[in-house]
Amino acid sequence: GRDFEAEAAFQVKAQPQVVAVGDRAPATRNPLPGDPSVPPTAIDSRAEDGEVPDPDLHSTTIADALVAGRPVVVVVSTPVFCVSRFCGPITDEIDELAREYGDRVAFVHLEVWQDFEEQVVNPAAQEWIFPRDGSDAREPWVFVVGPDAVVQDRFDNVATDAELRAAVEAVAGA
Repeated sequence: GRDFEAEAAFQVKAQPQVVAVGDRAPATRNPLPGDPSVPPTAIDSRAEDGEVPDPDLHSTTIADALVAGRPVVVVVSTPVFCVSRFCGPITDEIDELAREYGDRVAFVHLEVWQDFEEQVVNPAAQEWIFPRDGSDAREPWVFVVGPDAVVQDRFDNVATDAELRAAVEAVAGA
């Protein structure tokens, strides 16, 4: 109930290090449930007994949605292994939006880790969130892509429900 002020210093680079607003979205061929070459936990770290949660977030590839001319919301997160602890809640929020806007927008979750124990990153996640300068990646990220395959909005780590909803509504149309 009290206001606080804080100061922080951070580096601003001349060029974006990950997919940025205005960029063409990578035409990612993310793995889907049932792919025999990919363990379920590489599709979603919360997969238990082979069951991938949030089917609305794992029903299409980004590439297929872009070819169809659909807007896409991409959440790149690792709900089980997330250091910031924002991954699970933001993935859940995107799943709620998928239930509401899924008829007009494709929603895709990219799991960060192909194999957490061996520290092997999913190639799909690497296309979106691994910095071009080789520095360490952070998660979660949310990218909102228009029907023209251009990134319209992106959120790094923290986003409010209102911000996410407004971004989805902007690409969903009437």
